[in-house]
Amino acid sequence: MTRPLVELVEQFCQYQLKQRGKTEGGVQAYRWVLEQFLVFGRGRFGRVARLSDLSKAVIQDWMDEMAARDLTLGTIRSRQSALSSFCNWLVKREALLANPIAGMDRPPHRIEPPKQVPTPALMDALIEAARSRQRPRDVAVFLILRFTGMRRESVATLQARHLDALWGLRRVRVKGGHTRDIPLPEPVMRYLHAYVAQVVTPSVTTVTPETPLFWSVWGRRSLGKQRAPMTGKNIWRLCKLYGRMIGYPMLKPHDLRHGVAMEVLEQRHDLEQVRALLGHARIDTTQIYTMIRPAQLKQAVSFYEESARQMMAGFRSDKNSMFEEHSYVPQTRSLKLQ
Repeated sequence: MTRPLVELVEQFCQYQLKQRGKTEGGVQAYRWVLEQFLVFGRGRFGRVARLSDLSKAVIQDWMDEMAARDLTLGTIRSRQSALSSFCNWLVKREALLANPIAGMDRPPHRIEPPKQVPTPALMDALIEAARSRQRPRDVAVFLILRFTGMRRESVATLQARHLDALWGLRRVRVKGGHTRDIPLPEPVMRYLHAYVAQVVTPSVTTVTPETPLFWSVWGRRSLGKQRAPMTGKNIWRLCKLYGRMIGYPMLKPHDLRHGVAMEVLEQRHDLEQVRALLGHARIDTTQIYTMIRPAQLKQAVSFYEESARQMMAGFRSDKNSMFEEHSYVPQTRSLKLQ
């Protein structure tokens, strides 16, 4: 029980990556949360955190400390969940007798609608901005985000073998270590194949099925350029860069996922289609897109405008009328999803 936790944390992360097939981003998220617990343990005990520190009392103190820093319920819940997964792993390997979190209270899971839902026009503007800058890699990234709603980590890990001209993307690794087939419009697939032929191939000489589609290049020419496959963080930075260019500096990759979901829901009116596109395991996760806010509510009933206009066409002022029809109506800007 005196074994340092840092060694076990690394073993757990390797297990998630190599045996469970988790994405690099998902494993990094686990590692970061568990390292936060290690930091808390060092501050509390003045030494390296040990296996014996995984007690209900210590974990509750950690949660109290997070609450005192005004972290959101969602953040506290996700960190507690990550530590619980680690404890379950230790139980299966007989390093712990039981998971100390099993009997603890968990912060409530509040389902809230997304705060930022970009319009189709705004998502199209990203692609146009990349095209005007003559950045084929950026165009390819935004085309995939725009027409699939994929998570940034899944986009970053795409390889040549995932491209299927007749379908879209095949056997893409997604959240949870699963794989999915994700459709893409035929014009987008043509662009991606041209991108591989004209941009990726000259850069890597020989394209194999495992060749990453997207690469980052940095450094000065005088010192030698460095190249490496893109990461989810690179795509996040790319969205922030182009978001500033189009006047939407708060844009994040996940916002595009929300934008695609809302667009499909508005066009198809079928929540199951949205769930299938996003790859949600449960339909209740997808139901956040049905939580219509005031702006969407006004848009949702806009079809009444013409009906009301026709019905009230016969409302004309006369000497017996209590109300007069006014020809002037204040003009308001058309509401869009923000």
